[in-house]
Amino acid sequence: MGAIPANLARVPNALASRIALGGIQKTNRDLLLLQVQLAAGKAFTRPSENAIGASTVSVLEDAIERREQRVRNLSQADATLNALDSALGDVADLLQEARGIGLSQIGVGSDDATRRNQATVIDSMLGSLLSIANRDLRGIHYFGGDEHAAQPFTAMLNGIRYIGSGPGMRADLGLASDIRVTMGAEQAFGALSGRVQGERDLDPSMTSVTRLGDLRGANGTGVRAGVIEIDVAGTVSQVDLSEADSVGDVLTLIGDAIAATDPGASVVIDAATGDRIAITPSAGVTVTIRDSNSSTTAGDLGLAGTYAGGVSTAGLDLDPRLTPLTRLDSLSGLTMPLGQILLRNGGQARVVDLSAMTTVQDLQNAVTALGIGARVEISEDGTRLNVRNELSGTSMAIEEAGGNTASELGIRSFSGLTRLADFNDGRGVRHADGAIDPTTGLPDPAADRDFRVVLKDGRSFEVDIDNDITVQNVLDSINAAAAAAGVTSAEFNAQLVGSGNGIELVDSTVGAKMQVIDLNNSGTATDLGILGDSSSASLVGTDRATVAVDSVFSHLMALRDALQANDERGIEFATDKLESDISRAAEARADVGVRSRRVAEAATREEDLGIQDMALRSSIQDLDFTKAATQFASLQQQLEAGLAGAAKAVNLSLLDYLR
Repeated sequence: MGAIPANLARVPNALASRIALGGIQKTNRDLLLLQVQLAAGKAFTRPSENAIGASTVSVLEDAIERREQRVRNLSQADATLNALDSALGDVADLLQEARGIGLSQIGVGSDDATRRNQATVIDSMLGSLLSIANRDLRGIHYFGGDEHAAQPFTAMLNGIRYIGSGPGMRADLGLASDIRVTMGAEQAFGALSGRVQGERDLDPSMTSVTRLGDLRGANGTGVRAGVIEIDVAGTVSQVDLSEADSVGDVLTLIGDAIAATDPGASVVIDAATGDRIAITPSAGVTVTIRDSNSSTTAGDLGLAGTYAGGVSTAGLDLDPRLTPLTRLDSLSGLTMPLGQILLRNGGQARVVDLSAMTTVQDLQNAVTALGIGARVEISEDGTRLNVRNELSGTSMAIEEAGGNTASELGIRSFSGLTRLADFNDGRGVRHADGAIDPTTGLPDPAADRDFRVVLKDGRSFEVDIDNDITVQNVLDSINAAAAAAGVTSAEFNAQLVGSGNGIELVDSTVGAKMQVIDLNNSGTATDLGILGDSSSASLVGTDRATVAVDSVFSHLMALRDALQANDERGIEFATDKLESDISRAAEARADVGVRSRRVAEAATREEDLGIQDMALRSSIQDLDFTKAATQFASLQQQLEAGLAGAAKAVNLSLLDYLR
């Protein structure tokens, strides 16, 4: 109001005018603010009008914006998963049709011409499958795994190469656990070989640049950097290792703490083992290291304990992991400098020279640069190297090229530890078993013998590999059979070839030629690659343990080639493999169905929560129009009354009071 307060009996005209004007201006400001609120529909338009409400609204708007983005992400994920499900359905239908063709061409009723015609059909199916495998939605390839931007499958050499990797792309879906919206082709198609798995733990040594995150630690749970307590001859200090990143950082911090009291002490990587920290206090000085409070760092570093003066004492093994930056000369069991290895794949052969390489990554890059569809990976547990074949429809081999480098790295594809079940593209090695003497009805061991070795001097012996699992078992069985026949190791020896891959039978006797003959229709010598004869000093077998990709592409190619070659055993084997491919596609589709359902449920949940957030924001920020309209009318009346009162009050004079 613009009236003069009742407690003021007599005031100057100027004061009365200012009081009246101030009241009118305040009412006008309130009206203006209310008009702005009515026009905007907001209870406040500037943070200064309601600091607490504005802060709350800001937090809610950020949450609503993030939720809206998640809803968009969920919508995209749902569309991608639906398309992925459709693609897997097409894969299953195509494989069922291919399997039906394979079954129809087994046994009586099929001839060479019919099978060649069906091979053409299978070849067209391969093209269709390749097209399905490269499908995408807005540039996101369904089967590229983490590498979803490029086509995951390309034709290369004589096969189909998979260049993707990882289990699938993640998106911000607002879920407690990740849902991948794409799928690795390994899950859907089996796009990479499981072999060659490294045969030995390379047990790398530590260096000063080894990261603490790359150590399994003395307790096998990693190194959790925190505060440790160091007692040097009664002087206790606390050392904070929480900022340490590498082994070198740890050595420096612990060394400086000990040197503050014992300048002659040393803290280094143990030279004898290379995988633990050694502490050498000065003579007469005892150092004790323990964890501080709830820290486990001293135990994780294998340093908890007491170190006697004048003696170098090593802690526990910190078990470093293999990483791309691990130096090759830090790997155990290697003869330096390294030599050469030979890789074969897709009808090509390439030599890799490791003599000038420094790190594991150098080897990985060199193998990739060969361009024959092979890749070197570090095993998940970080202990060994694996070599994967990327080319479906071809077979890979890793051989020695005149040295032992491949064996020392544990990546030779044909070694003593190679399983017989992996021979012949997974068919294994056949052998005679369970023969019964028709006369006595009793087991007949002679009929279970698998092959005969005839030496150049005419002597011979027979070999049974019934219980053999690995190549080394076969070598031992052959040498044992020779010894049982009176043949000395100087006269005959079965071993791995020194250069290349295969079994070598060395015959030092004198005569025309050595022979290996299958017995009892076993096919064992054939499957081992040693069937045949040789007039030289040895019979070198062929490599039957090459590494093929156990994928749907490989099996369709095998079926096509078997149909073209009129190979009934090959047709049967490839058709059986398609059965497992169908099961794999069904399992992958079921997995996609679970993901799709979770995405749909998450989208509904996000929309409901978004509505709740918007309702809360509205209750704080939106204007109550009924209340505002009532207040606006009240302010208008107040303004009119103020103007009228002011007009009357400011016009009064002394004469008005004298009358």
